[in-house]
Amino acid sequence: MNVLSSWLREWANPKVSDNELADSLTMAGLEVDGIESIAPAFDKVVVGQVVSCEKHPDADKLNLCQVDVGESDTLQIICGASNVRADLKVIVATVGAKLPGGLKIKKAKLRGVESFGMICSDSEIGMADSSDGITELDDDATIGQSIREYLDLDDNIIELDITPNRGDCFSVLGVAREVCANYNLSLEMPTFEVASSINETINANVSNTQACPKYLTRVVKGIDNTVATPQWMAKKLTRSGQALHSPVVDITNFVLLELGQPMHAFDLSKISGDINVRMANDGEKIELLNEQTLALKTDTLVIADDDNALAIAGVMGGMGSSTQTDTTDILLESAFFEPVSIAGKARNYGLHTESSLRFERGVDFNMTHTAMQRATQLVIEICGGQAGDISECIDESTLPALNPITITKAKIQKILGFEIEADWIEEKFTSLDFEISAKDNESWTIVPPSFRFDIRIPADLIEELARLYGYDKLPVQKLSLDANINVISESVIDKYDIAQGLVNRGYQEVITYSFISEQYQDLIDPSAKKITLSNPISADMSTMRSSLWAGLLQTLESNQRRGHTNARFFEIGLCFDGIKAEEQSQKIAG
Repeated sequence: MNVLSSWLREWANPKVSDNELADSLTMAGLEVDGIESIAPAFDKVVVGQVVSCEKHPDADKLNLCQVDVGESDTLQIICGASNVRADLKVIVATVGAKLPGGLKIKKAKLRGVESFGMICSDSEIGMADSSDGITELDDDATIGQSIREYLDLDDNIIELDITPNRGDCFSVLGVAREVCANYNLSLEMPTFEVASSINETINANVSNTQACPKYLTRVVKGIDNTVATPQWMAKKLTRSGQALHSPVVDITNFVLLELGQPMHAFDLSKISGDINVRMANDGEKIELLNEQTLALKTDTLVIADDDNALAIAGVMGGMGSSTQTDTTDILLESAFFEPVSIAGKARNYGLHTESSLRFERGVDFNMTHTAMQRATQLVIEICGGQAGDISECIDESTLPALNPITITKAKIQKILGFEIEADWIEEKFTSLDFEISAKDNESWTIVPPSFRFDIRIPADLIEELARLYGYDKLPVQKLSLDANINVISESVIDKYDIAQGLVNRGYQEVITYSFISEQYQDLIDPSAKKITLSNPISADMSTMRSSLWAGLLQTLESNQRRGHTNARFFEIGLCFDGIKAEEQSQKIAG
């Protein structure tokens, strides 16, 4: 996930550099893969305005422009872009500027006419791989202002490698919580409240509340979906890796990145009757937003109206109910789908979406109302319109239970190997939004927040304390072991001794996945009972192995491709003739 540094610092702004911030996040368990600047280094590039634009006297495809860059005199610049015109705000590289790629701007003559600079496109200043024409800036750009300052080009993109258990960190808000916990900062959660101004709602029914415990909708009428997405929003979206669409779609994507709540907007005029959250009928057809038509399975949760399926719940919307530029009335959706009901559904249909990525890992079920208010606020602010009341379908009994967890000082000391002060422990629990429901001198009872699906047992709480203390700061302790040496029969050979004997003879031990492709299984052990996974990681890992040879052959093949032809491998591991314990056996191969 890419997080824009300036966006993150709007929520949590410790007085450290981006590199120091990245290091602290990595040591706290959110691995930073890299930091990339928005644009490479360059100078003497400013905002300009084309005062006049005439054809070059000796070249039909060139334009002779007078450009105001905030100096006493305008600059004469020759430009060949087809979209250059008078009164346009543009990016101007003045004489002496050094652009990415080593290009230095000098005074030049083109067909006998002098040119004192260059009007630039995004690609020429390193912001894009290619561009169609020069960059057109907004009318509010200040003439003469450095383009680095105007476009925030000194900003950084922080690339995070988030583990599957930390679904709460797939948002700016989630990462900001971690920053606040690391730097003892308070997180001020803004309030988004939009009062209803029209008496418009749509009935929604949830037939499977186990899969969808919470479903919110809101009607917004009279919007203008032809307006341009504001530059501040477009900048945050594109720099976070999101493509721009219509303003309504951009707003739902913005809320997803900001708060971590996937949302969807339906064209209200394309909905027939009520909204029904139900399981799909066998073979039911839907055309998705990516123009792919699917035949649905009965285990797939869908959002439907009285006639058709409108969307695959938590995965992707349908083309038939999508918003277009002529859309004036919309229905906003904000829901909590139970992670197991969504897990694997996108992969089953060959899909991967930002929504499914988050719902599979668990979305904060207390964020749905806040996200709805935030999206409504942005729609009315950008597109206009009037909002109705929020309609809610909630089954409290099927929402995830926030069970209290009791942990003792003795348990923390035993696991970590040293004693931590009680005040520090309480401070960190509070900074992580953990509720301390009860405590005494020796223990605490903690209720995890609704966005932390990974906190369920005392060991999870201890892990939180360890990572915030700093894995690099944990003291090294000598292990003490009370060992009882048992007599082992000489007829029994321990697998460690076998492994050590092979290593002494020049073999290297490998550990491969227990999952292999169906093709490898048929090739190596066709007569074996085939155990196929219902939700495999990939097609190449869909079958439980009955032999170690598949992994060893893949290891051999990989090494040979890299020129390692003189190698010896062996593996000791479980093979599977069934799913019961007695149908699993330890084998050795090499």
